Amino acid sequence: MEGRRPSSGRLPARSVWEMQISRRRLLRDAGLGAAGLFAGSSLLAACGGEEEPDGGAAGNGATLDVVNIGFAYIGPTTDNGWTFTHDEARKHLEATLGDRVTTTFVENVPISAEASQTFERLASENQLVIANTEYANFLSDVAARNEDVFFLEADGHTYTDNLYPYYVEHARPNYFLGVAGATLSESGQLGYVGAFPTATAWNDVNPLLLGARTVNPDATVQAVMISSFFDPQKATQATNALIDGGVDFVFSVMDEPAFLQVCEERSVWGASWNTDIREFGPTAYVNTYQLDWRDFYIEQAQAVLDGTWTSQDEVRLLPLELGEWGDNVPQEVIDAVAEAESTIPPGTTPYVGPLEDDQGNEVVPEGETLTPVEAYAIDWGLPGVSGVA
Repeated sequence: MEGRRPSSGRLPARSVWEMQISRRRLLRDAGLGAAGLFAGSSLLAACGGEEEPDGGAAGNGATLDVVNIGFAYIGPTTDNGWTFTHDEARKHLEATLGDRVTTTFVENVPISAEASQTFERLASENQLVIANTEYANFLSDVAARNEDVFFLEADGHTYTDNLYPYYVEHARPNYFLGVAGATLSESGQLGYVGAFPTATAWNDVNPLLLGARTVNPDATVQAVMISSFFDPQKATQATNALIDGGVDFVFSVMDEPAFLQVCEERSVWGASWNTDIREFGPTAYVNTYQLDWRDFYIEQAQAVLDGTWTSQDEVRLLPLELGEWGDNVPQEVIDAVAEAESTIPPGTTPYVGPLEDDQGNEVVPEGETLTPVEAYAIDWGLPGVSGVA
């Protein structure tokens, strides 16, 4: 299906983060490499509604009988990871609201100019468009041209009257994984298989280190970044490289389980970002996040139906906890994490001052603690973390 709205002049979207320009450049450059991986895969899949839902959006105060929602996914719905969790929430949305909602989705949307075409098409057919990763100007420019459509961007950093970001508070549970990792590790060397050097990566590796050093003051975190969220071959190579370097606990942000399969083969512990994938490494598996977007998507859809949807100038961060422990995780690890949980209450972060970054700059003064929203914007690493930038 082709988009039905012609492009018009660009309107600059407002941002509250000074780092947005560098992030956009990073994502644009990364998209050139990702485009090859996802080439030819942006096929619109209609789910639970008419093939040609009516376009146009309800303004604030205008109610709707039916809301049309279009999802743009960075990966495939069968990735056993990030996109799978969003699509499960989409299905729940349809099951809950019934004939009051229709949804469509596009899989494997690359971070490139191709994404803009996808967003234009979705905007022409839906009142609400949801992107499950950050697309920076590829999305915000489309939002500016479609002021009557509402947009949500996972891990985004742009805020306009019809666009704002949402995400999860993952620094806290990652601190607990650091406690677990250091308790399990014999070497004190924890590893991280990451995608891009954005705030998400920093909020993976920094809390991992902070938690680990409550157990082992000499613990380190070594990262390997592969510029993709879904590349089994690169993830396999990165995991092997980390283990060859002495790492015996690996945490991965990948949307597929290749890293855990390597951990299983090489008798190294592994924790995942997105879903419980223990079937791919039953001996090695430690834990994962409990990602659940269901209530949030229902809330957003209902707001559009009621004519009460509004944007905001602060990221919407959803609470996040760890899942169930792996079958072979010792009780002492579970107990250590349970004790740590009492020191970092929900809604807080482990960034407690005084903290300096790896360049010797004071980033959190003594007596202060970063809020989840402040942590969401960081662009620095702690001493003891390597390989992200």
